[in-house]
Amino acid sequence: MQDSSRPVTGYPVQNLDGCAPPPPVTGYAYARVNHNTYPYYPAPPPQKPRPTFLRRLLAAVVVTLIIFGAILFIIWLVLRPELPDFSIQSLSLSNFNATNQLVNATWNAQFQVSNSNKKLSIFFGEAVSSVFHKDYFLSETTIGPFKQGTRSTASLGASYSLVNSFVEENVVNEMNQERSGGQMKFNLKVVADVAFRYGGWSGRERFLTVLCYDVAVNASSGKMTGGPEECSVF
Repeated sequence: MQDSSRPVTGYPVQNLDGCAPPPPVTGYAYARVNHNTYPYYPAPPPQKPRPTFLRRLLAAVVVTLIIFGAILFIIWLVLRPELPDFSIQSLSLSNFNATNQLVNATWNAQFQVSNSNKKLSIFFGEAVSSVFHKDYFLSETTIGPFKQGTRSTASLGASYSLVNSFVEENVVNEMNQERSGGQMKFNLKVVADVAFRYGGWSGRERFLTVLCYDVAVNASSGKMTGGPEECSVF
């Protein structure tokens, strides 16, 4: 006969006080949550320092250029520099001979230079003057430096020459045709570096170009026909 005090297999064992035993451990533990902590955010990346020095340097350069430009503009308004006027007073041709593309010739030119500035004198550095037949270069010469005062006029001479110099055949033919027609035409050019001066102040040097177009010479006398002619200056 079975003892009734023994527990039956498959049924939960009761404590002696009649309470059910605690539930079995399943082997899974629950993580403890700390409700007193805050969410984690990553720290922002460090900011690069602003190039303050470069910006200030650039601003200083810009301001300096503006001030310098304003000073130059004020000087220009006060002094009002004007380019000198050039005219060719005379041109002579002698010893001209063009045979078999070999040319002999001598030119003598006389220019007049007028400075109309009231306050500025003009300093002319070494100048180079050339003579052309149309756009064909024939000869050149050098003119020494000189200074021209305010409201003054000066004469400038230049001599050019060719001695058995080779010239293209078509140019020789054109010059001989003009000579047969009684009149020959030449172009003259002057290039110089000039600077305006006012007392102890001197402006920056710049190139001055003078062009005298179609200056006619009588083929018989070799003298310039007509009176003085104005030249283009720029």
